[in-house]
This record gives sequence, C-alpha cells and structure tokens, in this order.
Amino acid sequence: MKSYIFSVIFSLLSFSAAFSQNSVTYDPDAEWLGFMNVFNLDGGYEFGSQWGVADVSSLIMADGITLRPNYNTYADNPGDAYWIDPTTGEGAKVMEGLTFVEPGAFFNGVDLTFSGTVSENTFGADYSVKYFIKALNPNADFSDELAGSGVFDLPSSGGFSVTIPGESLTPGLIIQYGFSVMGRNANPNIDEPGFAIVTPASLVSTNNLNDKNDKVEVFPNPANDMISIRSERKIISYDVTDLTGQVILRGTDTKNIDISNLPKGTYILSSKSHEGTSSSKFVKG
Repeated sequence: MKSYIFSVIFSLLSFSAAFSQNSVTYDPDAEWLGFMNVFNLDGGYEFGSQWGVADVSSLIMADGITLRPNYNTYADNPGDAYWIDPTTGEGAKVMEGLTFVEPGAFFNGVDLTFSGTVSENTFGADYSVKYFIKALNPNADFSDELAGSGVFDLPSSGGFSVTIPGESLTPGLIIQYGFSVMGRNANPNIDEPGFAIVTPASLVSTNNLNDKNDKVEVFPNPANDMISIRSERKIISYDVTDLTGQVILRGTDTKNIDISNLPKGTYILSSKSHEGTSSSKFVKG
C-alpha cells in the first residue's frame, strides 16, 4: 500500500464579544472524542461505537494531535480473521475513524467556523480524509441534520474552512467538529500508516517548520546505523517514534543519532526548537 502523510496547522481560536460567531481550532485541552464505524470490504455496514481516541489511532499531545488510519485492530486481535485477511495479511475491514469535539449547548444557535491550514497532504486514493462540522439529531438516530453539507475533503495544501449558520445549529442538536479518516485497517508490519500533525493555533506563526525555508531533514535516508538532523533552526531535542506512536529514542545530539539497534522499518523523527516542532519520516534499512 502507499504511504499517506499530511500535516495540518490550525488557525486562531477566537470568540466575538457578542458571541455571534464561534471560530474553533485545535485545542489540546478540549475534550476530544473518538468514534469508529466499521464496514466490510464490500461496503456492508457492520457496527459503529464510541472508541477511545487512541484506539481510533489518534494521539492528543500538548503540541499537536496526530491522526492516522486505524491499525490497532492487529495488535488487539492477532490472527483474528474478522479483522485480518489470513491469506494476504491485509486489513479485512474498512474503518471510518472520527476524532472530534462536542462543544456543548453553548454553541447551539450561533454561527460556527472551523478552519485551518494544510501544509502537506500525500494521502492517496486508498483513504478518504475529511474535516467537518456536524449537527446530530438524537431524536432521529443521531442523523446529521446538515445532511453532510458541513463535511469536506481535506485539501492537498493551503487553508480550509467551513462555516455553518446558527439557524442550522438549533437547540437540541449535538454539534461536532473534527476529522475523519476512512480506509482499510492497516497492518503496521507491511503498511506505512499515514499520519497528520495538527498544532495549536498559538503556534501557527512560528511552528510550521516544514515550510521550504525551514525544512528539517533527516540524512542519510534510508540509513542503517547513524542519522543526523539538518535544519536552519537550532534543534533542542528530538523523539523517534515507530508507526504505532511508541517513543523508541529520545535525545539532544542531532549529529550522531544511533539507530543501529532499531528493527528495519519506517519511523517518525519529531524535532523541537524554540520556534516549534517538526516531524520527518525516515527508513531504517
């Protein structure tokens, strides 16, 4: 399967003095929720239920949220043919993982804008990634009263925004804003599950270190024994995580990072500077 990567950086969170307009963005202190819809490969609906955010394969962090296709069904259900094709080892289900906030009744009847900026998006056709505002009706099987009018494909780059007028967010409806990632559940042993990095609004002006002028690079890539970090910024520290989000290495020496003991595979290096955080992918050969 392909590698799917995109980074998202959110715009400023603000509320007007008269509360006539709510504008929301990523906030690590918000109560982010997870929900999973599960389908057969032929499109038949299996079930939907609330999952933990981590089980959806999203990570909530102080400096950003990471969104990925679902893969934890492999770790939780080894050898289970319900989740895993025993012949190919590929996923046996299509998973729609939603990561979202329900801001509460305070948002009913008020115009709502959810916006941000995509700095990188290399998702292929195997996955569908959306940003959305929804208004669920608990008296109608939680159907979206907006009929999907607030759901859009995440663009390949640049800004995105959706605004729903307050008259469409009537009292009694459950308002949600967030993201969805839909596609076959991924096998971390043979696939490269994608990731999205979403940073808080307060870091928008300084934290986009993946811009061309501030790009952080890992070299050599692929590598067998040692890697280094190349950047115009002064890197303070770094973390190396595997594709499940587990921290494998951590340090401050950016010139001599020993990866000789790591298993072969794909890893994410997150480097921190005074200006913000950047993430880069590298391959251990």
